[in-house]
Amino acid sequence: MKTMGRRTIFANYTEEQLLTGTPKEVEAKVLDILDNSIGLHDENKSEIIYLQNYLYGDQDIKNKKKYTRTDINNKGVENWAWAFQDWKKAFLVGKPIQYAPLDNKANEEITKLNNYVNYEDKDQLDQDMYEDIFTVGRGYRYVNSSPVTEDDEAPIELLNLDVKDTEVVYSSSISHEQLLAFVQVSKKYIVQEVDPNTGEMASVDKRYNEYNVYTRNMLYLISDKDGPLKIINKTPIIHNIHIITEYYFNRKRMSALEICKDIFDDINYVENLDKDDIESFVNAIMVFTNAEVDKKSMDAIKEFGAVSIKSTDQKKASVELLQSRLKSLDTQIYYLRKLQALHSILSVPQASQNGEISNAETGKAVLTGQGFTSASVRIENEEKSFKKCDRNSLKVILKICKSINDSGISNLKVSNVDIKFSRDLSDNLLNKTQALINLTTAQIPPEIRNAVIGLFSDPVSVTRLQEQYIKEREALAKQINDANNDNSNENNPNEVNEQNNKLQKVEENNNQGQ
Repeated sequence: MKTMGRRTIFANYTEEQLLTGTPKEVEAKVLDILDNSIGLHDENKSEIIYLQNYLYGDQDIKNKKKYTRTDINNKGVENWAWAFQDWKKAFLVGKPIQYAPLDNKANEEITKLNNYVNYEDKDQLDQDMYEDIFTVGRGYRYVNSSPVTEDDEAPIELLNLDVKDTEVVYSSSISHEQLLAFVQVSKKYIVQEVDPNTGEMASVDKRYNEYNVYTRNMLYLISDKDGPLKIINKTPIIHNIHIITEYYFNRKRMSALEICKDIFDDINYVENLDKDDIESFVNAIMVFTNAEVDKKSMDAIKEFGAVSIKSTDQKKASVELLQSRLKSLDTQIYYLRKLQALHSILSVPQASQNGEISNAETGKAVLTGQGFTSASVRIENEEKSFKKCDRNSLKVILKICKSINDSGISNLKVSNVDIKFSRDLSDNLLNKTQALINLTTAQIPPEIRNAVIGLFSDPVSVTRLQEQYIKEREALAKQINDANNDNSNENNPNEVNEQNNKLQKVEENNNQGQ
């Protein structure tokens, strides 16, 4: 199946037009949008199922055909799609995303916010979301209010929706604002019907779809059980905000898997050709020249691996194996070239199993050098897209929390919150720390040098901590110096020791925080 991203669905309404009118008029417009969206959604769904199955190992090599020696036809999967997805997921969201104040001031409400999303396992949800985006080009996050319990102190509920069953519909206007979202649920019921073959009553499975349709202010339950779409229930959304958010990395909703799928297929194909070749060599066809061999003789060959033949027509008899092998070096070069292309396109560092690569560099050197540099540049773009989508979910979270009196969040705004990714940036540590020393010697301001070396995920916070640490050291050093110069300390050496211990404790705490 050829796929080129998911279809984004648009409707010829603005949100104001959709929600304006009597309830019956609004319902008619909702039904119209849904009716015109189902066909495109079903096309997206078919492709999504295919791509998800591909990631989990059901790949095109399974359909490989051979027209000679059809008994030898290997169809094994070398699942690089999963490997690359897993690495990039770990690199971007392997560590939990944190919310931080933009002004770098302590903020109890942000602390509450982080606690709430931790209760909801947002770190795992973010990892699952990345897998969806990598595989099918998009994912969906559901945010709603939730009762506070002893086991769950968060007043919110966070869920990732099944990407194959969910769709967001946008306005065709220049703003492309979200109009509604819907989740398709397949249903089944059993009826008694007359079997046309036997004339007897039989149980028959009947299927239909229900759609949970979410506008800004209403949840509609819509069914096609009795034919045309019909609203069977509706529930107000008290928060008056879209509680389903789409996540994506590009406008086409094209996944990284799709971009590299042909290469994944090529690697599988050449690997299985190699397997076929080896198996064909082991099971080479015997060619008998000027000899007659019956079934009994062939059975003996299979059992004992040897044969006795006689010449015919006074001509010398001979037996040989019909063999034709691929050039293993050529196939290996092709394989490595394709694998290298994957690493380049997806910006994933490459190292061989033994850590050795070309140019006499070790695998670790590559991982800590250009490999990680390229990966970081690419992942920063993905990080920006993820932040943009996550900010929309954050709007819903904050609005829900503000509607609850005892949530501990009443004044926090999205504009006050910075979304922090905690990637491991310790690669090439020696070079980066040397650069830091050089910049410090050149008297470059701390906030600039911490930002440019690429060692810290949050250089502003690091700069603030550095300044605080330096001030504490200077203050304690002054106290110790003053104490040493105080004549009274000659009779009370314990005071000096106490000051020294304080300085040592600050240094130890700093070392532990590094």
